[in-house]
Amino acid sequence: MRTYTSILAVAIVLLQETNAAQACGDKFLLVGRGVDFHRAYAAVYPASIVIYARPPGDAAKAIRDPRFQANLKQSGHHVVLVENDAALARTLESDKVDLILTEVADAEKLSTRASAAPSQPTVLPVMYRPTKVEAQAIESRYQCRLTSDDRADRYLTAIDAAMKTRADEKKKGKR
Repeated sequence: MRTYTSILAVAIVLLQETNAAQACGDKFLLVGRGVDFHRAYAAVYPASIVIYARPPGDAAKAIRDPRFQANLKQSGHHVVLVENDAALARTLESDKVDLILTEVADAEKLSTRASAAPSQPTVLPVMYRPTKVEAQAIESRYQCRLTSDDRADRYLTAIDAAMKTRADEKKKGKR
């Protein structure tokens, strides 16, 4: 009888303390305790990214956002913000740059400069409220569709896709 009482007492204590019986990771399933995508995400292909954002642009506001840049860094990317042509030229010549994020208005000019740079970075243009036709044209030209109001996970996925393409090209000897 005494053993049944002690077993019952232990069972009551364990049932009242629900956290004691949780497995590793079950704590993330509790309401409000999940992990945000950008915090748990680790880049498959870490990139050196230059954000070319001249202050007055609408799409530039999104990519200049410190939270956006922090999300990129938390994912394993190296991020540099440049705001003018002189700083961009210095960065392209001195650093190994994989990607340039910029407004769509600057994309063509930067594509020409990027192809002449030693590391030949890929340009990923960011659109601000594009029409369907504009979005399709940019996507066909740059194999990427990013808008200023995309969430961080959309940017991270596009960056990984661009880096995978660069890695594949490098294997084939195109870069």
